[in-house]
Amino acid sequence: MPTPTPRYDSTPTWGLRDVPRDSESGRYVGRVERYSANAQMLVVVTALLLALAAVAEAFRYGILVYNRTRLVSPITLATSDALVYFAQVGALVVGLFALVCTSCWLIRQRRVAFAAVGATDPRSVRWMLLSSMLPLVRIVMPGVYLTELARLRGDTDADVHRELKLVRIWWGVWAASNALVVVQILWNLRDTLQAEADGVLLSAIVAAVAAGSAVLTLAVMRRFEGRTLRGSALSRPTRWVIAPRSTGTGGTAPHDKAAEPSEPEHSEPEPQAVTAS
Repeated sequence: MPTPTPRYDSTPTWGLRDVPRDSESGRYVGRVERYSANAQMLVVVTALLLALAAVAEAFRYGILVYNRTRLVSPITLATSDALVYFAQVGALVVGLFALVCTSCWLIRQRRVAFAAVGATDPRSVRWMLLSSMLPLVRIVMPGVYLTELARLRGDTDADVHRELKLVRIWWGVWAASNALVVVQILWNLRDTLQAEADGVLLSAIVAAVAAGSAVLTLAVMRRFEGRTLRGSALSRPTRWVIAPRSTGTGGTAPHDKAAEPSEPEHSEPEPQAVTAS
């Protein structure tokens, strides 16, 4: 495979300590770049808190079922309440920061992809941030931005197909997670005891689906960076292609000495000098 032509990032100089200049150190780093650097870490923390919230809600539902026939210790109730509040409030706060940082990550990836083809992103940064955080618009627009990014940066049709498939799976889970939040809010308007008990179970389901959406978000981000979900480099299969070899007369290679054309036997006599007597 051809490699790029070697070049210097800066003019080489002579000295006792000739350290190459870092071209990245002088580059301006804006808010989008700073926030996007923390996006994946915040997504991981959000996924862990949401998983903890799902377990805490399931534990609380188990306590309610157990309490139908037997008494529950006040310490157990206090522990369950503290676990639920910590996980829910933590997931809400960290998830808000993660939403902002992942939006900045998406903007940065689009900038890099458009710059690679010699163009600029036609969409406004403010509009992309706003549309990624508004309650109803955020269900649609992030998927549109990711689809455009996958089609822009795809090297081959197979890569584009795999990335688009992952984006569509994430899009469906993301939409289901937001829809379940709306269902939970409407369900909590009911004030019967059975509705409140069923609301605890619904909260566990909502948290579990949201945790799965966070994990898929991390998978999409690392896929677009050429990495697996665990963070290792994405392995690509090697294509072995048979190099065509041209043959001469009689199926022999042109470099074979036997196939090399011999010099003609009868050559034109060189003219001889004639001297006048």
